[in-house]
Amino acid sequence: MHEPARRPSVSGGTSTAEKLCFDKNEFMKENFSVDEFLHKNRNAPSLEQLRDNLGLYLKGLRAAMIDLINEDYADFVNLSANLVGLDHSINTIQCPLEQVRSEIAGIHSLIEDNVVELRAQLEEKRQLREFHRSLQSLKKVYEIIAKLQELISNKLSGEEPAQVVDLERAALDLIQLKFHEKHCDAQLGNEQRSTIQQVEEQVHQQLRRFFNDSLQQARNAAPEHLERCLRIYITLDACGRAERAFREDVVAPYMGNIIGEQQLQNSPQGLAGIYSKILNFISLHMADLLRLTLYSDKLCGFNFVVNSFWADVEMRLELHMNSIFAPGNSEVFYVKYKCTRDFLAKIEELLTSSGEQAVASYRQHKQTKSFQARWNLPVYFQICFQEIAGHLEAQLEPLLNDDTLQVQPELDAYQLKPFNAAKQALTRCWAEGVYLPEVFPKFYKLNVQIILRLSRWITDTINAAKSSSFTKAYTRNQLLIALHTDTRKLEAYLPELQQLISQSAPQTKNLSLFKNVLGKSIADLADTLDMHLISIQETLKQLLITECGTENVRQVNDLPRLYRKTNRDVPTRCSSYVEQMLRPLKAFAAQHEAQLGTLVVEQILAEVCSNITKAYYNVVSDVLTSVQKTEESLRRLRNLKSGASSNAPASGSIASVSDDDKIRLQLRVDVAAWTLELSKLNFKPTQIDKLLELSSMVEDSIKPKEGAS
Repeated sequence: MHEPARRPSVSGGTSTAEKLCFDKNEFMKENFSVDEFLHKNRNAPSLEQLRDNLGLYLKGLRAAMIDLINEDYADFVNLSANLVGLDHSINTIQCPLEQVRSEIAGIHSLIEDNVVELRAQLEEKRQLREFHRSLQSLKKVYEIIAKLQELISNKLSGEEPAQVVDLERAALDLIQLKFHEKHCDAQLGNEQRSTIQQVEEQVHQQLRRFFNDSLQQARNAAPEHLERCLRIYITLDACGRAERAFREDVVAPYMGNIIGEQQLQNSPQGLAGIYSKILNFISLHMADLLRLTLYSDKLCGFNFVVNSFWADVEMRLELHMNSIFAPGNSEVFYVKYKCTRDFLAKIEELLTSSGEQAVASYRQHKQTKSFQARWNLPVYFQICFQEIAGHLEAQLEPLLNDDTLQVQPELDAYQLKPFNAAKQALTRCWAEGVYLPEVFPKFYKLNVQIILRLSRWITDTINAAKSSSFTKAYTRNQLLIALHTDTRKLEAYLPELQQLISQSAPQTKNLSLFKNVLGKSIADLADTLDMHLISIQETLKQLLITECGTENVRQVNDLPRLYRKTNRDVPTRCSSYVEQMLRPLKAFAAQHEAQLGTLVVEQILAEVCSNITKAYYNVVSDVLTSVQKTEESLRRLRNLKSGASSNAPASGSIASVSDDDKIRLQLRVDVAAWTLELSKLNFKPTQIDKLLELSSMVEDSIKPKEGAS
């Protein structure tokens, strides 16, 4: 064999193959597609070049295959040699394997047939065993029926009351009868079933009769028979029959004479008297029953309070005394509902000693839910809403009357009638005789609506105070001051209202969450009132600015006319406009500080004084500029007439005070008086905008003149 040449790359990695116009790794992919390959390489220089490159790649692959065969030639030869005679060996072992497979399939079929036959026999045996048991039960049924019929005819059907021992025997036989009846039901005919039902009914009739006698004996201090009777009911799993018997034989006759429209009208205490008589039934007729079934664990499975007493009472209240549910008169409805709630609470109190399950059973009872649904609380709330909201709305419409503002209100009362009406509405929501815990969300929502409705009235009142057509027996300032005072007083009442709501709210499991939500809601209402306080203060500020008057500030423009060519003396007193600007500020502070408080008055006056001072500064600046220009013009004119240099001062100007200087001095006196009066109002110059700049400006206008003199 020839020495193998150097093995080229299988992928055609020759020097020529390095320049292929396609990716040779595409052929190694499992999902290689000719169409995709041609589509991908459609941008090759030309099809001829693609063909040539594919030919080069094919040559590389062939060379690699030859090299691989040369290297592993011995393995290829051995592979062919090992396959010689393989077909004969396979044919030799094929026949025995097929025979074994056939035998195994036959065994499987035989086993399956045996299993099917065995199952059929077992099913037949089971049916026979059940049939045998049914026949035994059928035999027992006939025997027990005969035994019970004999016991009923000899011991239980006479005029004399049945003995508890005979009833216990009959109960045990009846239990066996029901047990065997269940196992031979298919073999029983209609006649036998009717006989069994008749026997069972006779036993229960005698047991019911003995139950009523036992109740009478228990009232005479002999409860032993009652306890044994109840045990018989438990043995028969007939606690419901005992409850129904007690309801029909004892509860119904008593309640029929108590519950009714006629009895309600004749009751001196009204509905409370009816409920009192109903509750008296428990102490008169149910004391021993409750002692045995509710207050101890001796006899379990009975609930005479709910299934006998309450079921009959609720049914009669709905059918024979349905006038108590009428919500037409809110006061009467409240009294009846509260009385009913106390009545239901006393029933729950009876059941509490038996555990939470008994109370839950009472609350979830269908008649309890039906009884509670009969009380139309939404209609009651709607009536209360109309009464409370209607009274408030009557005070809010029309917006303002001559008597809306009370100059001398009563102690702890608001000055404005709408605020008094709103507080009365808020407190009435939680007052005795109105509020019911079952509609707490609705009453709380009404509280929020009352405050928001009053908030809207406050907004409208502020707008009315701004109107130029305001004509009332009181002034705008009086109205706004009272509005500010009452709003602040109402805001201070909100924490007390929050505490009242918390005390009135029904108990909740997540108390902390409830308090957080309530606190946030009250805080939002307080923020709303705060916004009104800010708006009122802003309105007062604007009215006060108007009252001080921009015309007073403009009087500064008259100073040049007063001093030019008038030969007036050097000013030593401030102008009248300063006093005119100060008079409304002093009056406001003196009249309203007691109501608004010092802090609020200072805030309003500071903003008003800053506004006026800014306007004052602008006017003074204009006057000084005008004076300066006029002075310069006159100086140039004098210089032209005298022929002097423009830099030389006029003769005699130093010895005398010019009209322009008098104007500047008057401005300084006025500004100093303004600053002094503001300091008397407890304002520092730094607190008033532009005040320092104003003082500096008038001083600077005079200093050059004083220096020249």
